[in-house]
Amino acid sequence: METHAVAPLDAPEVPSLSAFWMKHRTAITRTVAIVSFLFVWEAVVRWGGVSPLFLSSPSAVAVRTVKVFANGSIYPSLFATAYVAIWGAFLAIAAGVPVGLLMGRSTLVRDTLEPFIMAMASAPIVAFLPLLIIWLGIGPTSKIALVFIGSVFVVVVNTESGVRQIDQRLIETARSFTATEAEILTKIVIPGALPFIVAGVRLAIARVLIMVVVAEFYAATVGIGYMIFQAGSQYDTTLVFVGVAILSATGVIANAGLRALERRIAPWMHTEQAS
Repeated sequence: METHAVAPLDAPEVPSLSAFWMKHRTAITRTVAIVSFLFVWEAVVRWGGVSPLFLSSPSAVAVRTVKVFANGSIYPSLFATAYVAIWGAFLAIAAGVPVGLLMGRSTLVRDTLEPFIMAMASAPIVAFLPLLIIWLGIGPTSKIALVFIGSVFVVVVNTESGVRQIDQRLIETARSFTATEAEILTKIVIPGALPFIVAGVRLAIARVLIMVVVAEFYAATVGIGYMIFQAGSQYDTTLVFVGVAILSATGVIANAGLRALERRIAPWMHTEQAS
């Protein structure tokens, strides 16, 4: 009687540790770095003999953050700062991208505007705050103007750099196929400069958060910056760190959102990096 060997069933493939690491390397690295930083910070405050007057612990900051959100005391400051920051960022992007495109595409526009752009970008923007208050008052308009001035030039310079790095042979080839300037702009220039534009916006968001706090230090009665200033004058170190943590978290979230947007609208950039 003949017997036939039965082939063993294939065992389910278990992903290797190296594959898991390669897939989640960024998340793991950042999580370990953040947890280690918070642990060292907590240990320094708890057991390092550092006075809470000079440095609050992460646990105390977390408890205070939950408290100010639970009792609602943070919301007026949060809304006031968000209003100024959103409008300032929107205006900076809406004005900076077109001006950067024009400077990148036109030598005449670049030669005309570049001295003014670089002069304003290099000037101490905070020095304009007294003038803005005189011109626009102490309300949100002057703060929005300061945020705009402090962040628009980053968008302009990055956009111009992105336009100027585009291979001119692509543009000449498009012209040889009778492409219009509008088609060249929308199908070659803007897609090619998009990573630079997004990078400029990411840098501008950081400048926006800095400038809105500076404006609220000197010309506000409400806002996260005003809250930090008042907490510092009252030696409330924990509340100072609460404000700083909120602003830092906002910057991190905005940066992550812009990176996700870049992956969606310019996927070829990440394909080239991965290859």
